[in-house]
Amino acid sequence: MSYLTKETIEQTKNITFIVYLRKSSDDNRDTQVRSLPGQRMDVDEMIKKNNLKVIKPYLEESQTAFKKGRPRFNEMLQRLESGEAQGVIVWHPNRIARNYGDGGRFVQAMSEGHIKLVFTWAGGIYADDPRDKEYLMTEFTRATRDSDDKGVAVKRGNRTRFFEKKQWIGPAKIGYLNVYNPVTKEKEIKVDPERYPLVVKGIRLILSGAHTPMQVLHKINDEWAFRTRKTKRQGGRPLSKAGWYKLLADPYLYGLMIRREGETMGEHKPMLNKDEFERLQIILGRKGKPRIAKHEFAYKEVLKCGGCGGSVTAEERWQIICPQCKTKFHRAKNTDKCKECGILIEEMKNPKILHYVHYHCTKRAHPDCTQGSIPLKVLEKQIDEELSKFEIKEEFRDWAIQYLNELNDKEASERNVSQNNAKETHRDVVKKLDNLTKMFISPQNVDKDVLTEEEYLAQRKSLLSEKESLVRLVKEIDKQQDQWHELSVKTFNFACYARYWFDHGDLKEKTEILGALGSNLTIKDKTLRVDGQSPFLIISDGLRRIEGMSGMFEPAKKPDLARQSASLEALRQSWLRSLDSNQNKRIQSPLSY
Repeated sequence: MSYLTKETIEQTKNITFIVYLRKSSDDNRDTQVRSLPGQRMDVDEMIKKNNLKVIKPYLEESQTAFKKGRPRFNEMLQRLESGEAQGVIVWHPNRIARNYGDGGRFVQAMSEGHIKLVFTWAGGIYADDPRDKEYLMTEFTRATRDSDDKGVAVKRGNRTRFFEKKQWIGPAKIGYLNVYNPVTKEKEIKVDPERYPLVVKGIRLILSGAHTPMQVLHKINDEWAFRTRKTKRQGGRPLSKAGWYKLLADPYLYGLMIRREGETMGEHKPMLNKDEFERLQIILGRKGKPRIAKHEFAYKEVLKCGGCGGSVTAEERWQIICPQCKTKFHRAKNTDKCKECGILIEEMKNPKILHYVHYHCTKRAHPDCTQGSIPLKVLEKQIDEELSKFEIKEEFRDWAIQYLNELNDKEASERNVSQNNAKETHRDVVKKLDNLTKMFISPQNVDKDVLTEEEYLAQRKSLLSEKESLVRLVKEIDKQQDQWHELSVKTFNFACYARYWFDHGDLKEKTEILGALGSNLTIKDKTLRVDGQSPFLIISDGLRRIEGMSGMFEPAKKPDLARQSASLEALRQSWLRSLDSNQNKRIQSPLSY
């Protein structure tokens, strides 16, 4: 690299220059670079000052140099290789290349004699000699490294924003706006108050079956005067057909964001729920997406086939009844029209859409299993019936918990006595250990006449074992009593609200509630079977009798549960047994709501 000298000035008189100006299209990698008009002004001043001969018009482009394939850059090299020009004028060397391929091509052209001089406004002058070519290649390498570093930082920031902050990256989709938050100094996605309601209203018309997608598009544009959001270069126009169908097929409508980084549920306000979105894809026909991702179904993890003991899976099916010829056909992936009359699904008015989910044996372990499938609605009705067996009223729950609290307080004092006795015994054992050690190391036992080493070790082992047992006993007294009381309260709450939680819960919650019913849940002959001991089943036996007895009392009075405690006491003992065998862990999750 050199600067303007008399020799260089003399050399420029015999050189025709091509002016190459570039501003990156990727603002994240080129935020500090001068604009094209600014570069043009600087270069014009330099050309006039040094009386350089240039070819006009200048070669200008707004494209990143991070990737190969720039048309104006390729044109420049072709014109240099043809001999039309012998030199290049650029604002800075990094305008020429930010990738190793293009940088290598440019320096190779210098080595082959096609480029005699590179004149830059902000980086010196590079001649066709080994040292200057090395400097120029270093500039290209530095620019490439800078682009790589910025690219890594941008990707890291995008992943953080996408997966952790649950925000969309890039221009907001139709119905939403990019809004700058002055507090966090970041862009956020907010609802577009002008366009969001119109889009939602239009989608609702399609889902109602009264309008086809194209009829709704005409209504949005012509009757509701919908116009796309106006930007510096585009917008302010009616919504196009391609844009409309792209919007309708985008899972962003129900909250799912999909990018090359992966998939995640966003925090933006959705236009539909997932079921409505899937129904919309069926209506769209060939322009829709019947299955955008692997479907998730509840209950599969806790159910087994009652015939062969194998796993249970679920299968989803959509069927359409053609409004024109009344033919029922399955909506497969490539099905876009009625098989009988040929009318396109997207052009059907008021088509009847049927959605089925069936549970059945996978038949992987036993292909010859003869068990049939059970519809989701039938299965959930049977689950609800099982939950109803131990459902209790809220008033009774409060009475039962009141009694259990009193029982816990009473046993707390008894527990304290047991704890004190155990602690006193523990102190005696510790004292015996100390005395045993003192005796063993005392002067009277130098010859081990009083206590031999074998006797000492045997007694010490016995005392240490007793000490450890007492420590465990003290901890267990506290732990067991607290656990059964906590488990009892949670179980009564579950028994009171399980059916409500099941009706309003998500897939995971529904599965956990079903799993709480028993340790062996099977489907056989299209019927749900609940086997295995469950603490909730005790409620259906013993506590129903108490609840029945409460009807004998006046409404304003609460029954004396202390006199009706036989079943509650049996329940408590069952809790203690289940705690001893660690069975409480299985029902902990659904009880923690």
